[in-house]
Amino acid sequence: MKSRGICPASCGEFVQGIIKDKEYLSSYAIDRYSIVTLEERIEDVKKGPLKSRKAIEEVFKYFNLPKKELKHISIDINSEIPISKGMASSTADIGATIKATLNLIGKNLDEYEISRLATKIEPTDSIYIKENTIFNPLDANVIKKLGVLDTGKVLILEPNETLSTKYIRKKENYNKLKKQNKYIIEYAFKLLEEGIKKKDLNLIGQACTISSIANENIHKKKYLNEIMDISKEYGAYGVNIAHSGTVVGILLESDMNEEIIKTKLIDRKINKKYKKIYTANIIAGGLRSD
Repeated sequence: MKSRGICPASCGEFVQGIIKDKEYLSSYAIDRYSIVTLEERIEDVKKGPLKSRKAIEEVFKYFNLPKKELKHISIDINSEIPISKGMASSTADIGATIKATLNLIGKNLDEYEISRLATKIEPTDSIYIKENTIFNPLDANVIKKLGVLDTGKVLILEPNETLSTKYIRKKENYNKLKKQNKYIIEYAFKLLEEGIKKKDLNLIGQACTISSIANENIHKKKYLNEIMDISKEYGAYGVNIAHSGTVVGILLESDMNEEIIKTKLIDRKINKKYKKIYTANIIAGGLRSD
């Protein structure tokens, strides 16, 4: 018997930072996916990817199923998502695995419980939830639902450089630097909330740009000011980043011509740092099946 789970990627976060001494983020989903296929076999199988194996174990533990059955489940991951760039590759693999496991055993969990399960493996993202939310990546607590943003697109600037979330969080002054940005981030979240409620990409873009600039004291993005200038010059809505990754996104209306912006980025040699420049559509979050 086979089962499948599908999870979208993100292009970083709209906003991320401290609210009332705890860390929160609001990410958004794009149309790039991790697809996980599980298969029950008679023979024992190799363990497979560690985080996905742990995801299956957490589901079995949740439903008090015998752990011995795990050795008969094979894992196949087919992912379009770049690794260690801040595009939720691990989060997507884990979420797709949880969804595939639930399908395999004929059980259901809501998107919030799945998010909580994922935090037992590593800090996670809000992309398992259909709505955009203000979300705690450490315990999956949602303090506010913002509505569903499934319009627009993002021009993604992806460098060769990688950066792990674990590395960023282990920085000695990580929490101190986050707290320095606390009030500006709270303002950015308010702008974001209003923007998603009104489906106003201008307000959303302002929120993203504020959060991107604030995060420079934690991890600098090369050419960020130049990218923001080009974005503004050509009428894009704003620039968002992967706060614990390396990608940068330029937010656009669906019918905008991103080729003009790409040409300007190349003219200014910004593509020497960001080797891959491509577009993805902004979609609703949530895990999928076939």
